[in-house]
Amino acid sequence: MPTILTTLAIMLFTSVITFAQNEETLLKAKEAVQKAAIIGDVTALKAARELAQAAATQTAQSNKKAAALYFVGYAQYSLANLPSEKATSEQNTDAGIAALEEAVKLEPAFADAHALLGSLYGQKAAGGMMAGMKYGQKSAVTIERAITLQPKNPRILLLEGISLFFKPAMWGGDKQKALGNLQRACELAEQGACAAKEAFMPDWGHADVFAWKGMMFAKSEEADTDNAKAAYERALQIAPNYNWVKYVLLPKLSAK
Repeated sequence: MPTILTTLAIMLFTSVITFAQNEETLLKAKEAVQKAAIIGDVTALKAARELAQAAATQTAQSNKKAAALYFVGYAQYSLANLPSEKATSEQNTDAGIAALEEAVKLEPAFADAHALLGSLYGQKAAGGMMAGMKYGQKSAVTIERAITLQPKNPRILLLEGISLFFKPAMWGGDKQKALGNLQRACELAEQGACAAKEAFMPDWGHADVFAWKGMMFAKSEEADTDNAKAAYERALQIAPNYNWVKYVLLPKLSAK
């Protein structure tokens, strides 16, 4: 018969193996979601979302469960913004909100989760006057919370900038401030500020901030095509498979 010490050793060994497997699932989910988001592949995003959901289910550690839920939310956010998924955009937005609300309940200081949640609230706010009344202020407060937590996070500056760019001026929208956000986000990203302190946390955004900066230059009142092109080219240097830049933004710029 096994001794108590032997039983404890077996239990400890099993726990270590399970811990390692759970972390491996989370790391795979992070990589899969971030890669699929850059490519803009629906099938890959859905598969990555399921992997992230599995990671959230497997782990009991609050910070890792919150990170896994963040990647569920990021996959849903990416799906909600793909033109090919327009018919299910609201469902994807709602699912993303649900995952991210759970993430910030688990980890109230999770700045990236607050920012992405605020962005999804902003998308809900664009659904009409009643939706704007319900979600507009929630979006602003949630993004502001993220900025307070991590004022030099390029992803947060990016998401606030997108909100400012598309929000009507009467509700606080400001295209110049939005571009300023993206300029600062690009500077910080080039200094390495997109990096994560822990391997399982988000580290996307380096290419994205340049893509969005270029888009804002292109859509400014006096379209700055030179700066827009330079930003797009830098985005593709960082992420050569960034299909939104390669097949949408650059061709539109060339058409001008």
